[in-house]
Amino acid sequence: MKPAILAFMVAALAAVQASAMEPFGRDAVPSKSDGLIATWRGLQQQVAADEDEIRQCREQPCDSAAARRVISIVDEARRFGGRQMIGHLNRSINSAIPATRANVPWLSPLAALDRAGDCKSYAIAKYLALADAGIAARDRKLVMLQLTTPPGELHLAVLVRDGQHWLILDNRTLTLVDSTATRQYAPLHEFDEDGVRDFR
Repeated sequence: MKPAILAFMVAALAAVQASAMEPFGRDAVPSKSDGLIATWRGLQQQVAADEDEIRQCREQPCDSAAARRVISIVDEARRFGGRQMIGHLNRSINSAIPATRANVPWLSPLAALDRAGDCKSYAIAKYLALADAGIAARDRKLVMLQLTTPPGELHLAVLVRDGQHWLILDNRTLTLVDSTATRQYAPLHEFDEDGVRDFR
């Protein structure tokens, strides 16, 4: 095989592998949506405050029922490892928040655990629980999706990195789904420590 052809094949394989490591196997670019950026900045501040509250509750008794609930869920999940721990967190928080068909505003994680919620409530609570379980910020994201069934419905879920795979934690299912192995969702935006990005 000619060196030029071999070099092309190696470069092509590397590009495919890099793409597969991205959520949904797709690139995302910095968002230009001022509304989403402002919403996420506000939520990041609330998440940081809730993380501090949980940290304090781990060090001394506290009155926050929601913080104690997160600690209980996370400590139970920590008995397992890897994907089992992630699955336990997903199941526990799906069960912890009563579902409502009402439109619920964006809430802080601890506030979301205190009342009936929609997909945003489950997702932000899981994002916090994953942090408390020791999942690095670079390995977890919120992602806004468009459901393909029913078509057009917007949905929020959590992505967590497991090795070279990004798993979807969804309040509609207890199953952990690899983002590159499903056609149920069309990804629109992702939210993480670096800000908001739009999928191409």
